[in-house]
Amino acid sequence: MRRAEPMDRRWIFVLVTFLILWTGIVLYFGTRNAVVSSKQARWAYNVLKKIDQVLDLSETTFFIKIRNFLNRLWFGNKKMPTVELVRKSAHFGLYMVLGVVSFWFALAYSRKVLMAVIVSVSLPALVASLDEYLQQFMGRGASLNDIMIDVSGAVTGMILCLVVLALVKLVRFFLRSRKARQEG
Repeated sequence: MRRAEPMDRRWIFVLVTFLILWTGIVLYFGTRNAVVSSKQARWAYNVLKKIDQVLDLSETTFFIKIRNFLNRLWFGNKKMPTVELVRKSAHFGLYMVLGVVSFWFALAYSRKVLMAVIVSVSLPALVASLDEYLQQFMGRGASLNDIMIDVSGAVTGMILCLVVLALVKLVRFFLRSRKARQEG
């Protein structure tokens, strides 16, 4: 492995710092007791309801399809209240960001896409498992379903990173070939 250049080391430092801070945020939210967690979810739900009153999105066909899809995906045939869907969406979003940051850190550190893919799924899965374990000590239950939602968020983040990486490489390829045609 070649030695990291000073700019690479700074980039890695920034990513490690953000990775540690984001993991801390994820675990902070996960270790709130049941009452505090419920209040946070209710607050987020109320904010989203106020936004919906202005934008009037919740009655659109697109929104209903997404809500029904996520409900089936995360809860099966059980119809859950919308506030519960907001809670699970927060899980998904937090771990999607964790997957993205894990991917870019691993890619910057190892310079290998396969390593970035592995780290961007396994690290969030480890954090999700730890989060669910710690919740048992806060008067909340551990849920394998939550871990699956968390990991699906990390996988989505990783896929987004792969798409961005592929687009960057594609643009670079076309720019190089265009430059070569102009020079030749």
